[in-house]
Amino acid sequence: MRAAPAVVMVALAVLLAGCGATIKPEGAAEQVVKVVSKTGFKPTDVTCPSGVKAEVGTEFDCHFTGPDGDYTAHMKVTRVDGAAVEFYIQSKRT
Repeated sequence: MRAAPAVVMVALAVLLAGCGATIKPEGAAEQVVKVVSKTGFKPTDVTCPSGVKAEVGTEFDCHFTGPDGDYTAHMKVTRVDGAAVEFYIQSKRT
């Protein structure tokens, strides 16, 4: 069974670190799980990078194992409003 790619907007809390706001890796991973779970598959091993700036236009990748191999969830920050960040997320098999 192959999980279909998922594309949606989601919100995520940010964490202030150093002199700028950064995205919590565990929060980003949680959003990937929510998006991918809509395809009928729930990933359990999502990893996202730390130190990603919470700025519109920032892009980064999270990784997880899907039902038929490795997947990448490409994340793009589309809006920052206080402690909330909106993403455009697209997952695909790598």
